[in-house]
Amino acid sequence: MSIGDNIKKLRIQNKLTQAELGEMLYVSDKTISSWESNRTYPDIEALADLCGALNTNILFLTNGSNKTETELEIKIRVTEEEQKRIFDIIKKDGKLLREEEQKATYFKSTLRDMNNEWLRIRREDKHIVLNYKKKTDGVVKEYEVNIDNEENLKKIFSYLDFKEVGNVNKYRVAYLYKDKYEVSFDDVEDLGLFIEFELKKYDKDYLNEYEDLIKLLYELNININDIEKRRYPEMIMQEN
Repeated sequence: MSIGDNIKKLRIQNKLTQAELGEMLYVSDKTISSWESNRTYPDIEALADLCGALNTNILFLTNGSNKTETELEIKIRVTEEEQKRIFDIIKKDGKLLREEEQKATYFKSTLRDMNNEWLRIRREDKHIVLNYKKKTDGVVKEYEVNIDNEENLKKIFSYLDFKEVGNVNKYRVAYLYKDKYEVSFDDVEDLGLFIEFELKKYDKDYLNEYEDLIKLLYELNININDIEKRRYPEMIMQEN
């Protein structure tokens, strides 16, 4: 759901008309209508005011959920022009971390549901890594190990009834920004261009760090309606 959808949902839950909500925020009902239809979106001050008026927080308002994750990251789908604009800003003040081609193959069990699990073989430069993630109650646990024979591992997977369900191939350039955010510029095969912001250093609790990350997106003049909530493998599988 978009921010506009969340505003409308919460407004109705709070039994407010667009005019009544507008009066609380000192804006017109047309402004509320524009937000709810995603023609425009509120600035950071209005976003804070909306949280108070609608009895919610910035996490729910922008994400549609209050579930927190072990990893705090936000992914934005961008155009080539937009990616270059933001890249120039980050490159100027950030520190280059890596520039690499990443290829990952995802697998699912044919014997049980794996909707909240990700099993993949990831190739980075000369390294091949087996990576497993599981999401339980909003918490993501991750385990990985280096492997030296990918073909044999795939044979083992086939014997254990794991099937290949998709490939995510991307070229990534990553920078450290403001000494706490890893900003990755991704060119993903068959999906397009994205920028991923990941918090690397917690100084506050999750909700306050999330709010600071949203503020950073505003500082960079990024449309927060372009937040992509799906992971790359989910997007690839839905495309197929």
